[in-house]
Amino acid sequence: MADLRAAVEFCMEQPDEEAKDEVSTSTQTTEVAKPDVVEVERKFVLPDDFEQKLSDIGASFLQKKTLTDMYYDTDDYRLTLSDHWLRQRNGTWELKCPPSLRKSDSQNMSCQYAEYTKEIDIVQMCAAVLDVDGRDIIVDSLITHSNCHKFATLVTHRKSYAVDNFTIDLDVTDFGFQVGEIETLVVDQSRIADALTKIDKLAEKLGFRDLWTAPVLDVSLPSTTEAT
Repeated sequence: MADLRAAVEFCMEQPDEEAKDEVSTSTQTTEVAKPDVVEVERKFVLPDDFEQKLSDIGASFLQKKTLTDMYYDTDDYRLTLSDHWLRQRNGTWELKCPPSLRKSDSQNMSCQYAEYTKEIDIVQMCAAVLDVDGRDIIVDSLITHSNCHKFATLVTHRKSYAVDNFTIDLDVTDFGFQVGEIETLVVDQSRIADALTKIDKLAEKLGFRDLWTAPVLDVSLPSTTEAT
């Protein structure tokens, strides 16, 4: 048995992988890339009638898909301990890491991440944390040179909805954990606080409870770190 919050904090950072949600840059130099937008999201416990509530506010169904995420790090977890999440999502490399101006949110846990999907940018960002040569242009070479390895695999079944400028994801893992997520993108990092306020108002309308303030539950996790 494992604490629900620990399971989510460790594995459930899963933004939509569609092109409209990719947050990357097109830099072709060896300088550290700077993202154009920041993803702001909160995770919630879903009420039993969440799909009816989505229908009541006019949310549009977008898609249903399965995500297979494989996370990579060193033996001493230098990336994850620096809040850098390197993964392969359905075979494509992605990196999520804090934006330069991430706002602290003491009352409720929130996630504010820059996301990189171009390999040259991912290599530069990870190399800075791992203190290795960042001249590699592909992530596979970085993995080899920095002695990174896969430490977790998570399979998630997702339903996605849209309302106004928000995406609402309903995720269920292979080991039965269910969580909701409301996210939006901001171009100007000074707008993060306003985005969080709007997310909270939408969650209240839907009857979603903040994941981090909900009662602690237990879930049964797979016997290994790989969910198959």
